[in-house]
Amino acid sequence: MQPLNPNNDNELLISLKQGDVNAFDILYYRYAKKLMAFALTFFADKVIAEEAVQEIFLRIWEKRQTLDATKPFKSYLFQAVKFYMFNYIRNKKASCAYEEVAEGEFSCSSVVEENMHYDELEATANRVIEKLPLMQQQIFRLNKLEGLTPQQIANRLNLSKRTIEHHIYLATKTVKAELMHHMSLSVMVFVGLFF
Repeated sequence: MQPLNPNNDNELLISLKQGDVNAFDILYYRYAKKLMAFALTFFADKVIAEEAVQEIFLRIWEKRQTLDATKPFKSYLFQAVKFYMFNYIRNKKASCAYEEVAEGEFSCSSVVEENMHYDELEATANRVIEKLPLMQQQIFRLNKLEGLTPQQIANRLNLSKRTIEHHIYLATKTVKAELMHHMSLSVMVFVGLFF
């Protein structure tokens, strides 16, 4: 077996698929802190953010044989945090059953209210993104929603990395300014999704 190249995610993923614990450890230590910081943009509660990161890496280990080593692992991880956040909010919403409202009226009503506000904010964000110039729209979606790096977008669109970074900066500034008009917890969650 060849020695691992710790700088190459794809090689590490190939080794991980074969059950290599060392490859898993390298990937974990490379990305766990970054994912934790990213998760904290969604969850003010550090415990929930830690659970998100731990759960994601646990699933990676359990499903290691089905991982696609040809796709960017970093993008996969950040998307996984986003999905975890959406599922967490959805499950919180579902847990606010009628019986719980009588006992914990304030906590459940605030969760429902935040979720409603989050839905409004998501619609607002989509409207703002749709008003961006077409090139900024496309680049913003590729970067913030699909998780591609500026270099990957530059390669895909046959533009310079600097041009891509400029479009991301302008689009981010515009979207963020619009979203900050709706200051609440759900805004912090949603703004964290993009920034």
